[in-house]
Amino acid sequence: MKAFALLFCAAALGAADFVGTDLFVGSIASGLEKTGGARAVDFSGTLPGRAAFTGGGAAAAILLMRDREVAPLATGTSVIEFRLASAVVVVATHASNRLEQVTLENLANVFARDPRASARNWNDLDPGARSELITPAVCSPPGTMVLEIFQGLVLERQPFRSDVRLRIEPELAADLLASRAGAVTLISRPPSGRAKVLPVADGRPGRPATAYGPDENNVHNGDYPLQLPLVLFVRQDRLPQLTPALRWLFSDEAANLLAKQGLYPAPPGARLRFVQRLDTR
Repeated sequence: MKAFALLFCAAALGAADFVGTDLFVGSIASGLEKTGGARAVDFSGTLPGRAAFTGGGAAAAILLMRDREVAPLATGTSVIEFRLASAVVVVATHASNRLEQVTLENLANVFARDPRASARNWNDLDPGARSELITPAVCSPPGTMVLEIFQGLVLERQPFRSDVRLRIEPELAADLLASRAGAVTLISRPPSGRAKVLPVADGRPGRPATAYGPDENNVHNGDYPLQLPLVLFVRQDRLPQLTPALRWLFSDEAANLLAKQGLYPAPPGARLRFVQRLDTR
């Protein structure tokens, strides 16, 4: 009976076309099945997705890749990969803020419970700034991972300071940025109002000191530091069967769905180049 159960599980995994991050549950999963014709989609998470892909139980995986994480290998075939999208943290302030950029250490000093050098006033970051209390907040709607990415990359998993407003709604985030001169809010995409977006420099030892804004090219190239890429890995031997689903996944329709969710899809030119690879393989 145990052997039968193992065989059954292996057969079920073998039928999966796409596995990976739970950020793609919903419209992307439905589009792959209905429009792309994928036989089975299991977006139950990056860790089980990686295991299924490396074990031969899936044809393609969409995984959140952490800094310097090794790409998965598929048994018996080569793997192609593409940076499909990114989950991003945007740093926004009131339009009147004179600050032009921040570093990851600046942000840790503002948001962490036990920072190296606490920053509670804007002139703690910029001596020329007016004396204005910093009012920090985090807007992390479902499907964006703003809070989780920031806590992992910037705070190194330590808690937020007690007065940070966590998981506020997008409407409140927009109101804070428009009405409070001291506001700084972490959000998934640049605000549509008059708020100011701050370029971010990594600044850690051995990392770039140049500050980059969160435009689509800086995000796709990996220059903007506050992000986790969502990388598509495909078994080379399954490309012919997956071509219809991959074409949909790189379409403007899928990109619009990703952007609506708060993610950054790959730029149009990059998606076009991948589709051309499908045509010339």
